[in-house]
Amino acid sequence: MKKLLTTGLLFILLAGFANADTDKTSLKDLPFDEVMKMATEKNDAKAQYDLGVRYDRGEGVEQDYAKAREWYEKSAAQGYASAQSNLGVYYDYGTGVEQDYVKAKEWYEKAAAQNDDYAQYNLGILYSEGRGVEKDVSKARELFEKSAKQGLANAQYNLAIMYLQGEGVKKDIVTAKEWLEKAAIQGVPQAQFNLGVMYENGQVVKKDHKKAMEWIEKACKNGVNHPFCN
Repeated sequence: MKKLLTTGLLFILLAGFANADTDKTSLKDLPFDEVMKMATEKNDAKAQYDLGVRYDRGEGVEQDYAKAREWYEKSAAQGYASAQSNLGVYYDYGTGVEQDYVKAKEWYEKAAAQNDDYAQYNLGILYSEGRGVEKDVSKARELFEKSAKQGLANAQYNLAIMYLQGEGVKKDIVTAKEWLEKAAIQGVPQAQFNLGVMYENGQVVKKDHKKAMEWIEKACKNGVNHPFCN
């Protein structure tokens, strides 16, 4: 491993992404026909969301974003937060539907109001970039913090970057390090890299070359985009 010297921190915010199906009462182990029956005959919002996920990812069915969107819409109309959040992602990135940042914002807001961590994070991205809304880094920071406190790793990393840069909040390297550590433990490579740099340079932590290399090697193995890893 080459010597770090004055390698700097990474300051790029991570982009948005769709909800992971981590619900403890997930229907993913049920047969497709059974879930379809629940969705159609019982108008079950969770089953409708589950069908959306299956078509979205091509799990047990041919991948079909248009059908996924249709099922997300049915579920979202009933107030199911995860479906609202994923529907927001579809409009945000133009997946299975014409790209529309305003509609993305509307769906994210509905889900975020129900404390959906992914929606809070994705809405924060819109505010940080000014897509479909007037750019507002303070609002973005608030949303990242809500999501980060629920344990979403990417939100923890983005919040750390905002504290490092003093963007939307007073610059605070100590708090930044705390959030970087949380994200790094969850496997965010950019957080692992930055934490390693902090240990190498002795920023708010005792300088520790061995620990620095451990974190940076993890980051490189996990695909962080930095010349040091080449």
